[in-house]
Amino acid sequence: MHENFLKELRERYFLAKHIFYTNVDGHFVVLDLRQNSYLLLSDTEKYVFSVLFEGQNKLDAQGPDHFKKLIEDLVIQGLLVDTPQKARQHSAPDLPPVTREISGYPYDGLPAIRASHVYRCLKAFLYTRLVWWFNPMEKIIHKIKKRQTRLAARPQPEASIEQIRELIEIFRILKGLFYTAHNECLFDSLTMVNFLASYGVYPHVVFGVQMGPFAAHAWVQEGRRIYNGQITQVADFKPIMIV
Repeated sequence: MHENFLKELRERYFLAKHIFYTNVDGHFVVLDLRQNSYLLLSDTEKYVFSVLFEGQNKLDAQGPDHFKKLIEDLVIQGLLVDTPQKARQHSAPDLPPVTREISGYPYDGLPAIRASHVYRCLKAFLYTRLVWWFNPMEKIIHKIKKRQTRLAARPQPEASIEQIRELIEIFRILKGLFYTAHNECLFDSLTMVNFLASYGVYPHVVFGVQMGPFAAHAWVQEGRRIYNGQITQVADFKPIMIV
């Protein structure tokens, strides 16, 4: 009955660039990068998202005019935009669930740590800390995406899993000189990707959420393999943003 009306709205309204959301067992959670905060949508807001982005084709009894008013309220809040130029244009990479981990160094002894490793780890730590202090999360994510785009234009030979495993073990050892990762999952993940990027390794940072109770977590992942954690730590989290 309202097919043309809904088609027009879906072609007109979009998520703002700084807004990401996911549906966790019927709960709609929004990540606002500009405010660096998570928001649980109300039933009314969830209704709008369900129609615009989840394929729900049935409006409630209050009809089209009421629905348009609800959309306009979300535009005022900054969750939705009505111009493609202000919208998020690209979808996130589609990563499979984590089924593998890098839990330890598989060789006897420790990897050979050189001065260049210490320098690059310190550089990654200082760069991440400075960016963290002086930029909103939206700009931090923008910097990562810009680097990914730039590097994709000049691809390099892919590192082997053995090389990556060694770099991760070196990072695990050295990061203790500069910070503790306890309750700092996002900072740890950003520092790790900056360290690995200096060696031409570019995994993804995954932001995940869970309900009952609500919790947010971030980790580094490539394919099905987690780089800075264990499978059990992320099994209950649903990705809301992948960078």
